[in-house]
Amino acid sequence: MHIIATIWKKPYNPAHVQAMIDAGVDALRVKCSHDSAEEIAQTLSLVRKQITASGKNIDLIVDLPEAKLRLGRFPQERIKISEGQEFRFLYGQLSSDPLAYVPFVTENLADNLRVGEKFFVQDGNLQFEVTAIHSPNEFIAKSCHGGELVQSSAISITDMADKLNHIVPFIDEMLAKLPASKPEMIAFSFIKSRAMLQELIDKLKKHTTNNWNPRILAKIESKEGIDNIDEILDLVFGIMVARGDLALTTPFETLGLSQKYLVSKARKQGKYCVVATGTLTSMLSQALPARSDILDITNSCLDGASAIMLCNETAHHKNPGKVIETAKKIINAVESY
Repeated sequence: MHIIATIWKKPYNPAHVQAMIDAGVDALRVKCSHDSAEEIAQTLSLVRKQITASGKNIDLIVDLPEAKLRLGRFPQERIKISEGQEFRFLYGQLSSDPLAYVPFVTENLADNLRVGEKFFVQDGNLQFEVTAIHSPNEFIAKSCHGGELVQSSAISITDMADKLNHIVPFIDEMLAKLPASKPEMIAFSFIKSRAMLQELIDKLKKHTTNNWNPRILAKIESKEGIDNIDEILDLVFGIMVARGDLALTTPFETLGLSQKYLVSKARKQGKYCVVATGTLTSMLSQALPARSDILDITNSCLDGASAIMLCNETAHHKNPGKVIETAKKIINAVESY
């Protein structure tokens, strides 16, 4: 089973990336969010140079973005919040004081909310309950527990994921930049149907050449994507079980069942399958992985997944090589059993 590791883009840290290369990573992933197409292209160029210099057979993966409901920005970048604390949410790009109001960048967001409804922020790290709606662009919500509220975080509202148009204009900008770094794989986000996937493939074909024709991964992140998995698999090299969003767009208690179903479907069609998100997150705060993380990788390997993808575990770890070495030990133990 392969190991895909995510790099932290800003500031680009060659030593950080080299540690992952030296640890035996199989692929390096660059996530195309938060930065401009030009900034991401520069990062891809730097990664490509390091891979080439290493002489190792390491793939470069570009993870293209989807439509996201997001918070806006505020000066502190992050603030501590307490359980039951109420916040005013207001449409806008920037707030000078999040305690006065928290900005969100999607116009008419409150049209999709009801009083008493709960929604997630920051990939489920925080949950809020709507207490009042003043207009489509203003509502009040209280925190269901304490934590840290981080600017530009994603907002997840039940049943909204499949209503959004995930073929965002930024995809065209990024695709035009990719022939320069020639990534071996491209991951398209929130794939819901064959028609959506075909539209993205057609966009990609405008930029491919005889020397560059990347393999395509379809990220499955919603119920509609699960329901249409057979027609999606027909068009791609493989799929990614994107558990971060799947746990928010579908009932969280069914995530394990969805993962096993998708891996099984990919195996039956002989397609590549990546299990992604939250694989060794415990190593961000402790030397040894949590027992549940060990079992997670073990089960993914036994189920026949082609790869696991490390996200924050490598992007934000001071020693990403150690994370990769830990994952390799678990995988090697299973594969040699």
